Amino acid sequence: MLEVKTKVLISGGGPVGLTLALELSRQGVECLIVNEQETTSTHPKANAINARSMEHFRRLGVSSEIREAGLPENYPTDVTYVTRLTGYEIARLSMPSRARALEEAKAGTSPYDCAEPPHRCSQIYLESILYKSALQNPLINVLFGYRLESFIESESEIIANVENISNGECIIIKADYLVGADGGRSMVRRELGIRYEGEAGIERRMMGGSMMATYFRLSRDLSWLKISPSWQYWIVSSDFRALLMTVNGKDEFVLLSRVQENTNNDRIDDLELISLAAGCSVDAEIILSQSWTAGHALIAESYGRRRVWLVGDSTHLFTPTGGLGMNTGVDDAINLAWKLSALVNGWGGPNLLSSYEEDRRPIGLRNLAFAKSFAESIGSFEVSSNIESEKFQGQEERRVLGSFLADHGKREFIIPGIVLGVRYENSSIIWPDGTLPVRDDPYDYVPTSRPGSRAPHVWLSGGLALCDFFSPGFTLIRQNQENDINDLLSAANDIGVPISLLDLEHDEICEFYERELTLVGPDGHVTWRGDALPQNTINFLDRIRGM
Repeated sequence: MLEVKTKVLISGGGPVGLTLALELSRQGVECLIVNEQETTSTHPKANAINARSMEHFRRLGVSSEIREAGLPENYPTDVTYVTRLTGYEIARLSMPSRARALEEAKAGTSPYDCAEPPHRCSQIYLESILYKSALQNPLINVLFGYRLESFIESESEIIANVENISNGECIIIKADYLVGADGGRSMVRRELGIRYEGEAGIERRMMGGSMMATYFRLSRDLSWLKISPSWQYWIVSSDFRALLMTVNGKDEFVLLSRVQENTNNDRIDDLELISLAAGCSVDAEIILSQSWTAGHALIAESYGRRRVWLVGDSTHLFTPTGGLGMNTGVDDAINLAWKLSALVNGWGGPNLLSSYEEDRRPIGLRNLAFAKSFAESIGSFEVSSNIESEKFQGQEERRVLGSFLADHGKREFIIPGIVLGVRYENSSIIWPDGTLPVRDDPYDYVPTSRPGSRAPHVWLSGGLALCDFFSPGFTLIRQNQENDINDLLSAANDIGVPISLLDLEHDEICEFYERELTLVGPDGHVTWRGDALPQNTINFLDRIRGM
């Protein structure tokens, strides 16, 4: 039986597992991914990559390639609410195309104060790009078509049994750590005896209960899609609720339909669902269809322990409103990766991994509550058959509903505070400075270098972003070169804590970086700030490395 050794074994090769692997490699750590499917996703599940995830992908060197995938650069990313695709437009949230979003980010006029604005890109493209990057990385071993069958944890290692699904051949993998990125039915989570908490299977008129996802190909024309180009079309009628998303801006779409409870999935006619959405008979090429259940707001009671940890859907299950499920998982992966790397590389302390749950579980709870509120908002209102009528009653119902949906769309899809305002208030490795936190507002992001917060974005001279200068380890930003930090750098070097010095002019970053010194962690969150170093350098370093 073949035996393989690695530092970190990752079960699950979706976008979160692949992101974890790429970040581990960025930190110089070898890892191995096993994934049951032989290929990356063939169904366009997640379709929104938020600004924070794009920042992470920028540091991983793949953001430009991801930007080129998905919708064409000048295709609008509007969200439109309609009675049918050949019916009435009820409300529209206008949002910029890819090209325009980048222009706004450069000009500082975007609601997202960052170098990488949100991007509308299907998971099928994202996974393919991450997978290709992983294959090309010498520190990442990729085994797709393999399943983690069992594992044993000892004081010093993980011993896992992995099976080749096609031929039954077994491999023994020995690793320092195991990470379950294996989805809502996570084998790793179940083996740890960790349960989900929260609500599951909530039924609503939309985004709650039995759903069907239909991926299809059909040339866009006015015979079935009269509404002007949008990224999303929400179909709202008295007898049918659905969401149509354009995948490539041309001829590929995915329809998420609410179907009647107790419907036999084998008897669901995908063409009938598309025709209901269109309001006319449609003959499309069905690429793939999958049933699924919406209405989940679940979080794991623990994110792991000792040598086994969880990320992504194995820790939280979202209904897709707000587009937070995959993106929360990507942020999980970045936080966990640097902490695993610190342990593997010998400078992390025994409390470092416990700070992963301290940091990320409150964010999981926060984001789940937000997503649930919008599932309730879009899925709990009623409409009458008048909604499609030309008469006054129909006009009035569309007017009232349109006002509600216009407000709903703005509150669901323009959320810089949720995306960029993530902060770690209770983290044992953050060094607080006694200042009060800014209000955690989903819509009002206030850049701050207060410890625990995401390090604010700044465009530097030459059009470069500050985040481009953050190292894989810690980055110490110094605005006054007379401030002596040699003792800190020397002590860090002695114990192996990677700290890079970044000298910047005060005038360039003073608006958001209010102290002469700011220490940014490997995940881009501020760990400490001050005008002078703490008196006890060793205690300081011990705290930030989890001692």
